[in-house]
Amino acid sequence: MRYDAQIKRWYQKKSAKTMPVVAIKAVAHKLARACYYVLKTGEAFDVKRAFG
Repeated sequence: MRYDAQIKRWYQKKSAKTMPVVAIKAVAHKLARACYYVLKTGEAFDVKRAFG
């Protein structure tokens, strides 16, 4: 969230609907799934695909 504007926007939208702790956990879960996919397939990380 600190370094990417698109992830920060997604977090802010999610935290407006739920509690901020839930939004942080949702971002962490999305990033963990993206890391697994990157390791499994060897493709580059795409922010638009994960948070689009």
